[in-house]
Amino acid sequence: MSTSPEQYAVALRQPEQLLSMALSPLPPDADWPAAAQWLAAWLPAASLADTAAENDRGAMQQLGSAVLQATAGLLHGAGIPLPAAGRVVDCQPGAAGWQLELAFAWPDELDTAPLLQAVQSSLHWLQLILRRQPLGDALPAFYQQLTRQLLPVLLPHAIAAPSMMALLDAATAAGIPWRHEGNAMFRLGWGGQGREFFTSRSDGDSPIGIHAAGNKLQGSRLLRQAGLPTARQLAVHEAQQAEAAARQLGWPLVVKPHNRDRGEGVSTGIDNPAALQQALRHAGQYGWPVLLEQQAPGVCHRILVVRGEVIYVVQRLPVAVCGDGVHSVAALIHAANLQQLALPPWQRQPPLLGDAVAQQCLAQQGLSLQAVPAAGQWAALRWIESSADGGRDVDMGECIHPDNRRLALRAAALFGLELAGVDMISSDISQPWWQNGAIVNEVNAAPALGASLSSLRSMPRLMSLLWPQQGRIALEIFVGGDAALAAARQRRSELAVQGIACHLATAGHAETPDGQPLPLVGDTLYQRCAALLCRREVAGLLLVVSAEQWPQAVWPADRADRVQFCP
Repeated sequence: MSTSPEQYAVALRQPEQLLSMALSPLPPDADWPAAAQWLAAWLPAASLADTAAENDRGAMQQLGSAVLQATAGLLHGAGIPLPAAGRVVDCQPGAAGWQLELAFAWPDELDTAPLLQAVQSSLHWLQLILRRQPLGDALPAFYQQLTRQLLPVLLPHAIAAPSMMALLDAATAAGIPWRHEGNAMFRLGWGGQGREFFTSRSDGDSPIGIHAAGNKLQGSRLLRQAGLPTARQLAVHEAQQAEAAARQLGWPLVVKPHNRDRGEGVSTGIDNPAALQQALRHAGQYGWPVLLEQQAPGVCHRILVVRGEVIYVVQRLPVAVCGDGVHSVAALIHAANLQQLALPPWQRQPPLLGDAVAQQCLAQQGLSLQAVPAAGQWAALRWIESSADGGRDVDMGECIHPDNRRLALRAAALFGLELAGVDMISSDISQPWWQNGAIVNEVNAAPALGASLSSLRSMPRLMSLLWPQQGRIALEIFVGGDAALAAARQRRSELAVQGIACHLATAGHAETPDGQPLPLVGDTLYQRCAALLCRREVAGLLLVVSAEQWPQAVWPADRADRVQFCP
């Protein structure tokens, strides 16, 4: 009998998609520096040697590594995350070149068509660059091909919105296992340590709270009933009611749809009837009723609350350009847009505009498109931050007053939300809300994650709050026949003394922690293991596999705490 060391994570083989391709030999002068530079330009985390391999086999393996990384990067940008890094399985000479076999960890419940398309695109560009066929910088042509051809084909297969991608990236970095359950739902963690997510909504969020937060009128009503500060607000069902509502509330006003987020349809600073009618038309595109609010003084601050803890605070300012004392606002806009074009399409912010709205905003700041802002002076191009136009965030985590922090926690708790983006409008977040007239503008049930530097920095803390044990339960494997089953049952008794109730599974049956048979749909050890890892009552899992099956076994888990061989 032999056992792996205690507390040693034994890597397990997980399901893979194998792709085999016949390739022509690379030329002896293949341009590896250009290939490495091209890959690093749009995928900074990539690692590719910029020198030629010692022989043809090494060159093909090097090409395979580049294809694996480029494919994963393309899929990630299209909202298709891979559970683990791929690998070069084999590389053999063939009749007309080389036969290269690659293995990709592929999400469950997803068609492989996007994988094939991403591999083909990656291989196409790498071979062009290595063979020195594109003249000059290949990046602009590559981005153009992505925008016009590849992404329109990949994006319909996306399974993760940007917030979900940020969550999965952070989980991977923290060693938290995850699995796609279908329809953009993910399970992060195993058994009793597992959590289910859809975008940034967790299984710990109240469905009623999500419903209330999605309706601005109802959300504001709940806040007011709980004695929390919120804007004075009236709903109008037609434009003719708006002027009477405006007189009742008083100028200036905010006009917005009752059931939209991300700043859609919102107009601020409305201070006359003509502007009000225009704002109503803008908001009315998204349906009626339309909400009129008395505008609170100050700017919006996003406070992210996770499990009763504030993990970041940012001031959300409208999109702007920063002056350098040399260039005009128009030139700064042009330069900023060129910088965005140098990024892969999925990393780009909305283009900056010098349109009529921007010119009105500039005029209020004493600027114009031709003006030259002083060095360090921000020239805002919109009235508010929004997803459609972009914005900029300023970290205010060290500045927020304790009373404002407590207010955000109470608002999140009121809606029963485990993750909540509380938007507070304040003229000075370092002053208590009751002193300067600050309000809770709204509570968001699906806050954007990873959208700012502050948010990215907060992700490790978010992981530790939601998955304090890396989302893992005790998982041990016993290899052999009757002796292995007996050893697993003995181990179950030992762990029970430690307070860990373990389920047990073999290829033929499953057992509860007290040894009773547990009927499950599925007739393989893989299926039983996957089913038990989904169950919240499972605190530990002991798996028994025959010696014949062990070398070829594929698991729905990436590692085990221990493997014990029982001859």
